[in-house]
Amino acid sequence: MVSVFIVDDEAPARSELKFLLEEIAGVEVVGSARNGQEALAKIPEIIPQVVFLDIELPDMTGLNMAKELVGRMDAPKLPLFVFATAYDEYALKAFDLNAIDYVLKPFSRERLAKAMEKIDRVKGQENAEKDKLDRILALLEKPAARQRLAVEENERIVLLEPGEIVFCNISDRTVKVKTIEREYTTGYSLSELEDGFHFLRTHKSFLVNPEMVREVIPWFNGTMNLVMNDKQKSLVPVSRTYLKEVKNALHI
Repeated sequence: MVSVFIVDDEAPARSELKFLLEEIAGVEVVGSARNGQEALAKIPEIIPQVVFLDIELPDMTGLNMAKELVGRMDAPKLPLFVFATAYDEYALKAFDLNAIDYVLKPFSRERLAKAMEKIDRVKGQENAEKDKLDRILALLEKPAARQRLAVEENERIVLLEPGEIVFCNISDRTVKVKTIEREYTTGYSLSELEDGFHFLRTHKSFLVNPEMVREVIPWFNGTMNLVMNDKQKSLVPVSRTYLKEVKNALHI
């Protein structure tokens, strides 16, 4: 069981996050705080394993609160932090803390589940208290507010320009991002990529970059396949649900 503490000044946000986290097997929310001072008083007593921490608190920034906690608690008892902010100015500062991940508001069930999976992987590792700088730099931004997309390859973070991306799809419950040459994984859901980067939805499991569509092939029952402009000339399905929207976007 992973014990979680929530720090957020908005009661609805605390309630929503508690509800979503407790829907994940093996997660228990053991406390919450409305501001930094309240969190600093409660966390050393409760000693949670993870703190979900809003950067924008009324009495101090979440980063300053986390720094204060790092100074007060012994390293073995120090929780891992999952930050919530849309501002990339905090990215470098977060590296010196126990930052393991970042989630966006409004909270997504898929994204929270991925954050907890990541925590499970690193929990108990000797160096879990300091995540890599490149991971923090990549994750500590809202997709809609930035020009590049963070993807993962061999434990590294690669930043892609949206124009490089041919299509995105879900495979084995993992979101894959395909460029002309390569395939990567990312921690974002398809919905987050659709909203943040304005890719075109063609199917419940696929998004495409309209500029990377090479050919359109009619298929049965009024559906179609798109031939994409990657090296493999991949076929992306277009379901009837999204057919009209795709036709309009491609001007066909």
